[in-house]
Amino acid sequence: MDANNQAEQKIKLEKEMQILEKCMEDMKAVYRLNEEKLDFNTKVLQERSTVNKKSQDLLKKRELRYRNIVRDVTIAYKKELLDKQRENQRDTNDFKRFTKQFKELQRKFERFEKSDNARLKEVWQMNEKEAKAIVEKIIAADKVIHTQQLDIPWTPPTDDVFKKMLQSQDASPESYQGAESQAQQSQIDAGNTHSKSDLV
Repeated sequence: MDANNQAEQKIKLEKEMQILEKCMEDMKAVYRLNEEKLDFNTKVLQERSTVNKKSQDLLKKRELRYRNIVRDVTIAYKKELLDKQRENQRDTNDFKRFTKQFKELQRKFERFEKSDNARLKEVWQMNEKEAKAIVEKIIAADKVIHTQQLDIPWTPPTDDVFKKMLQSQDASPESYQGAESQAQQSQIDAGNTHSKSDLV
């Protein structure tokens, strides 16, 4: 009875041992699989870490380069801004100075223009008077020549210039009479000169 129990117990233990050994083999297989996965994942992570390190170094270099570019551009911008502000201030001062000079020249020009216009008007009026006086003498002499020398009817000139002259205040009948008297006197003087010449 004891021997049978021992045999059964032994068989049972051997079966349990076989089960445990199989479980152990299965666990070893799972362990090896997990170990291989871990090795693979470790290699992948190492490779990724290397790539990330390179990318990080590259990004740091880019960041440094961009920082330098930004710094240089900022310095250049500040310098250009300062130069433009100075140039703008200089141009503003020049514009104010030129505007002031232009206004002064404009005032001088207006003053000289008024003076020149007044002088021109004065000279024009003086020359106009002289021209009217000469025209009056010519018209009076023409009248004397027609009426006394040629004994033909005399008619006043019909040109617009002479009409305006005849209608002007300066060309009054008294002035024509004075001019005509001067023309007659000149004619008499000329006749006397001829008579004396004939006598000689």
